[in-house]
Amino acid sequence: MRAKDRSNLVRVGIFVTGLTIVLMIMIAAIGKESALFEKKVMVRAQVLNAENLKPGASVELRGLRIGHVEEIKIVGQELVEIGALITESDLKWIKKDGKVSINNAGLVGDKYLEIIGGSEEAERFNPLKDVLTSEPSLDFKAMAAKGGSIADKADRVLSKVEVLVEAIDGKKLAVTMDSLSKAAEHFSKASAPMAATAHKLESASTRLDQVMERVQKGPGTAHAMIYDDALYEDLRKLLGGAERNTVIKYFIRESIKKAPTK
Repeated sequence: MRAKDRSNLVRVGIFVTGLTIVLMIMIAAIGKESALFEKKVMVRAQVLNAENLKPGASVELRGLRIGHVEEIKIVGQELVEIGALITESDLKWIKKDGKVSINNAGLVGDKYLEIIGGSEEAERFNPLKDVLTSEPSLDFKAMAAKGGSIADKADRVLSKVEVLVEAIDGKKLAVTMDSLSKAAEHFSKASAPMAATAHKLESASTRLDQVMERVQKGPGTAHAMIYDDALYEDLRKLLGGAERNTVIKYFIRESIKKAPTK
C-alpha cells in the first residue's frame, strides 16, 4: 500500500472514530435530557434517605420529565442533599412550599425524583437560597414488616377463637341461641304497642300544628280573637266596668223569664 493511501486511510479512521464518539455523546445527552439545548438551573432538595436514588435519575413534575439528578451527598447526620438540573422554563411551576418524593417507576422500576410544585398562593421557588424538603414516600420494607406483624396478630387471634369455640358446649350454645331468639321475639311484640302509640302521638302533633297554623293565618273566630284589636276592645267593653253589670243583669233576667216553671 502506498504511503499516501495509508495516510488517507488513517485520516478516515480518525474522522470516523471522532464522529462516532460525538454521536455517542449526543445520544447519551439526549437520553439523559430531552431538552438538550435549553438553559438549566440547579435545584436542591434535602431528604432523610436517598433510597438508592442514583445520579442521572429522572426528575419529574406533574408526570413530565424536566431534568435529571446531578449529584447526591450526605450533609448531616440524618440528612441527604440532592442536586437536580432542571430546565429553567419549568422553574416557574415550583413554589417555596414545594416537596420532593423518591418514587419507583412501577413496582420494580428505576428510582426517580418527583417534584410536587406546592400551593398556588405561595411565593416562587428561588434556587439560589431555597431548598425543597421531602415528602414521606412508600417504604416497601416497612410495609412488608407491618403486613407480617398484622398477619401474625391475626393468626394469634384466630387461634384463641378456635380454642374458645372448642371449649363451648354445643348443646348449651344451642339453648342460649334459642333463648336469645325468643327474647328478641318478645321484645318485638312488646314494642308494637309503643310504636302504635308513638304513631298516634305523631299524628296528633301533626294535627295540632295544622290547627295552630290555621289559627295564625286565619280567617276565623279564634284568629280574630287573638289578632284583631277591635274585637278585643269590644269584648273588654262588653265584660268590663258598669256596662258589664247592665249586660249581665239583662241576660240573667231573660234567662229567668224563659226558664220553664216546675
